[in-house]
Amino acid sequence: MRQIWGDIRRAIFGRSFLIAYGGMVLCLLIGAFSDALRVFRMEDGYVLYGYHRELLLNALSSDIILFAVPILAAIPYTTAFTDDVKSGYLKPYLTRTSVTRYILGKGIGAAVSGGLALVLGILTALGVFMLVFSPMEAYGEWAVESKIPDIILRCFLFFLSGAMWASVGLLCSSLTQNVYLAYAAPFIFYYVLIILQERYFRSTFMLNPKNYLTMQGAWPLEGKSAALTLLMLVLILQLVFYMTSQTELRDDKRQRHHYVAQNFSQKLLEKRIAQAKPKAVKQQNPVLYTLSQVWAVVRYNFRMWRGNVRIILTFALAFILCFLLSDKAASFAYDMGTAMQAFEPFVWTFGDANSVLLISLLLVLLFADIPFLGAGVPYYLVRMKRSTWAWGQLVYLILATLIYMVFILIATTLICMQNSFIGNMWSETAAILGYSGAGKAVALPALVKTLEMSRPFQCAATIFLLMLLYTLVLALLMLFMKLLRGKSAGVVAAFGFSLYGLLLNPELIKQMFNLPDELMYKANVAVGWLSPLNQATYHMHNFGYDLLPRLWQTYLIFLALIAALMFGILRAIRKYNFMFLGTEQS
Repeated sequence: MRQIWGDIRRAIFGRSFLIAYGGMVLCLLIGAFSDALRVFRMEDGYVLYGYHRELLLNALSSDIILFAVPILAAIPYTTAFTDDVKSGYLKPYLTRTSVTRYILGKGIGAAVSGGLALVLGILTALGVFMLVFSPMEAYGEWAVESKIPDIILRCFLFFLSGAMWASVGLLCSSLTQNVYLAYAAPFIFYYVLIILQERYFRSTFMLNPKNYLTMQGAWPLEGKSAALTLLMLVLILQLVFYMTSQTELRDDKRQRHHYVAQNFSQKLLEKRIAQAKPKAVKQQNPVLYTLSQVWAVVRYNFRMWRGNVRIILTFALAFILCFLLSDKAASFAYDMGTAMQAFEPFVWTFGDANSVLLISLLLVLLFADIPFLGAGVPYYLVRMKRSTWAWGQLVYLILATLIYMVFILIATTLICMQNSFIGNMWSETAAILGYSGAGKAVALPALVKTLEMSRPFQCAATIFLLMLLYTLVLALLMLFMKLLRGKSAGVVAAFGFSLYGLLLNPELIKQMFNLPDELMYKANVAVGWLSPLNQATYHMHNFGYDLLPRLWQTYLIFLALIAALMFGILRAIRKYNFMFLGTEQS
């Protein structure tokens, strides 16, 4: 028991637990902000007795809380097992305790800290609401139903849900020995289950993890069965973690085999590169030989994707983001009882600048370690020019971005495939969105000029090309700044480029400078020319009756930026100071 209590104390009194606890309080305050603001704007300023409890219950069902639960629950202690194994701390630690007590401590510590961070955040937010709104509460003419039993039930549900998602993160990180999955796996599984239930199994409400927290659905025992189901899932996950971790800690033969295999593959790569002989094509055609060297660098970079959890996470998060962004279009078609053309979800989703911005930011994760500086790179550099190696990085970046964008197109199409057709004609859903003004009501950029001047295939191809050029500019800017100023500069440049496009928004400029309507047209035209993000937005172009950039002008602008960045990268590589770690980066 001392081992288990020690892990629980280590989990609860750590800095990560405070981050999760503070994040829960902040999310609750944000979720209750609109309701609270409505009270302060009331003339009399009085509400019914118990309003602060009702406010808490409404905040617990808000989108931001349901979005943050799997993320916050995974923060406190899900990486503890992987950190101990990778740091070597596990070896001296196991001499003072048994394997069983060690595994139980890690599993229970992660589950308790993940659930307790959420519950303490709920209780803290309740205290804040009580201090603020209790003086405003007054008794009415009728008795008010007590909300305390509902709050207690919600606390149990959030505790068990936090314990479950923390157990998911702990299990995934222990199986893969990767800390990325400790934080990302709960979020990925959470939204994959939501996608399956909301798009394909609408009647199976127990498949949706949000329903366990909001009590939506025909739950027996007045919702207490949801708590029992969560408890059973927590116990199952803890049992699976115990079994897999016990095998991993005691099977030294398998670990030695993995070590030998890893060293063998590393030496094989070095041997192949070291023994590579110049081919006859070098004397016959130096251009073809240089192209073969460039392609060798590209293949080496793509081999780094094998087993790289960060790459898997990038595409998994992109798939989830496609689901979240296309939800408005799919829900509108489902509510109206109409079908969509296969590429319409892609058109309606990424015809909006904000969607383009969000999906492009995942490139920061995809290209976080470019240029790759693995153990094989020095062998390449002694056999080719720096410029040749740089061209290999550029070709890899272009192909990787293309693969990423094709994945976005396919994912958006597949998510809505249950209610779509393949013909090259606009659907009834598109007609309703465009001509009735319903698109503005649900914040979908379905414009009449899009429907009248194009077809779905052509429109989707144009939007795909605009997004591809924009994301290429972003990726090349990251690589250029990394070569020039270091890795952190590349990340800062990517976020700065995105922030520049976000701030150059006509509506935001109107609010900031209080522009009259007659000046809004000029502001809209100026932003259309100055912002790369708006140039990547389909409807922000001139289709014959305004001064916005035409599509061919946007293509030229993006190609000029891409050429300038490629030229800068080839110049920067001449003075780049290579620093090799001696191991493959993951």
